[in-house]
Amino acid sequence: MTGPGNSAPSRTVLSLLLLGVVLAVGVAVRVAAVGVPGHDGDVLVVSRWAERMAAVGPLAFYQDSGSVYPALLYLYWPLGVTLDGEALDTAIKALSIPFDAAIGVLLFAVVRRRAGPLLGTAAASCYVLNPAVILAGPVWGQIDAAGTLALLGTLLAAAQQRYALSGALGMLAGLIKPQFGLVLLPVVVVASLAWRERRTWRPLARTLAGSAIAYLVVAGPLLLNPIQLLGNIGGVTDIRPEASVLAPNPWAILVGYGVPDTGYTLVGGVLLLAGLGASLLPLRRSRDLRAWLAMGAYIIFAFYFLPTRVHERHLFPAMAVLAPLAAVSRSVLATYLAMTAGFTLSLLYALADTTPFSLPQEWEEVLLSQAMVWGLSLVLIAAALTLVVRLSLGAGRRLGA
Repeated sequence: MTGPGNSAPSRTVLSLLLLGVVLAVGVAVRVAAVGVPGHDGDVLVVSRWAERMAAVGPLAFYQDSGSVYPALLYLYWPLGVTLDGEALDTAIKALSIPFDAAIGVLLFAVVRRRAGPLLGTAAASCYVLNPAVILAGPVWGQIDAAGTLALLGTLLAAAQQRYALSGALGMLAGLIKPQFGLVLLPVVVVASLAWRERRTWRPLARTLAGSAIAYLVVAGPLLLNPIQLLGNIGGVTDIRPEASVLAPNPWAILVGYGVPDTGYTLVGGVLLLAGLGASLLPLRRSRDLRAWLAMGAYIIFAFYFLPTRVHERHLFPAMAVLAPLAAVSRSVLATYLAMTAGFTLSLLYALADTTPFSLPQEWEEVLLSQAMVWGLSLVLIAAALTLVVRLSLGAGRRLGA
């Protein structure tokens, strides 16, 4: 007969077994998904970066390249050296799989420590078994999971007041994909507030030192200076100056997809700055893990919903940042599932509209309709606003310990 003292170890063993099943199923589905036709254009661009790294190495890469993902080049480099053709394309599409698994393990560990092992498994499941995550990774051929892992690590390190580590991970996130670097904003703000509140400059110095070291480690071997990187980022955003690049946000409703954003760019920029400022409001009440996760979600929402020229996949990190909160709060979970459904359909829309990916004709007709654009936009906007309200009212308090 099992006594009370054995219940906790039993739950731990059960949760570890369930986590193993979740990870195994998630990896198996992703391996199968690699063979599904995705975004050939994105995979082609990445394969060229991999081949260029193999041909000229890091020192000469930026003499004739404008890649804005410098940290990812070190992952693509060995692929370009050892593979080519279809094998290289397949490896590029599969590259997100280990990062997805790592995020699942990290989510489990974080939530397990504060809310128990079974809820830890639930948090991992929210992400690992998320259909939007699978579509954006091994189907599409992108590696948003790598930047998401660094972004999530930044929030966790900041909640533990590990300033140097949070600064380094925040910079790494931005060097993986520029928009992920916005997570550095609350890190620097909190470190600066410590200077004013506690009369110590060490948190800010450690944050800046960690960021600088991370930049030098990644960009130094590439001979990539910050001005050149910023110029490359600006050049990429100018390629498609559209109000919404297939992202079902307010601009998709007000202006539409593929419409030039002339006259709207400044408005979107001002809204983004206001949204980023508002995302810092949780700092007024608390600086625990729950507050940091909420801030991370708000920053992602601000970037996805407010400026123009936003792409359909830019909501991706929210699937990981919100997973711990969804695991411990039923109200957050319900809204998270609604956001997941909307995000999944939006990715299917983008794939069906721009790539060889195909669905049954009658499904595509519905999916690619203007009514679907409006519907998805309204669902995602409503879900984001609901999450902001619920988190502002204290949902997910179990993560505050």
